[in-house]
Amino acid sequence: MLQIINFFWQICLLRESPEGLPSSRFSTGATFLTYLAIALGVVILTRPDQPLSTITGTLAIGLTLQAGVTFLLLQFKGYRHRFNATWSALLGANTIMLLILLPFNFIILNSDNDAVLMFADSATWVCLGWWLAIAGYIYHKSIEVSVFQGAVIAFLIEFIGVIIAFNLFPR
Repeated sequence: MLQIINFFWQICLLRESPEGLPSSRFSTGATFLTYLAIALGVVILTRPDQPLSTITGTLAIGLTLQAGVTFLLLQFKGYRHRFNATWSALLGANTIMLLILLPFNFIILNSDNDAVLMFADSATWVCLGWWLAIAGYIYHKSIEVSVFQGAVIAFLIEFIGVIIAFNLFPR
C-alpha cells in the first residue's frame, strides 16, 4: 500500500509517469473507489452545509467529465489502451492533493484571523497551480501534448465541471 501511495506522490512531484501504473480495470477501480471515499469525506467535512445530493452530484459531474474527456483525447490520439493508467494517475494524484488541501480548508472554515486566512487562501491557489502542473504532466505523458497544453485541458475540465455543477445545483 505504501508503494502505491509513494508512486502517486512521485507523480505529484512530476518524477513518475502514468505508464508505470498497471493498466487494469481492477487497479483503476480500486483507485477510483479510494478517491471517491476520500473525496466524499473531505467534501462532507469541509462543506457541512451542503446536502449529500449536491455533494455526490458535483463529484459525479467532475468525475464523468474528467473520464470522458480523457477517454476521448486518448481515443483521438490513438492511445485508448492508456486510459486505465492515465485515469488512475489523475485520480491518485487528485486524492493526494485533496489530503494536502484539507488542513487549509479547515483553516479557512474555522479561523477569524485575516493573516491566517490569507495564508490558507494563498496555499489553496498554490495547490491549484500544482494540480494543473500535475495534470498537465500526466496528459503530456499520456497523450503526447505539451505540459502547458495538458494543464489547459485540466483547467478547462475543472472549469466546465464547476459551471455545470453550479447550473444543476444552485445555492
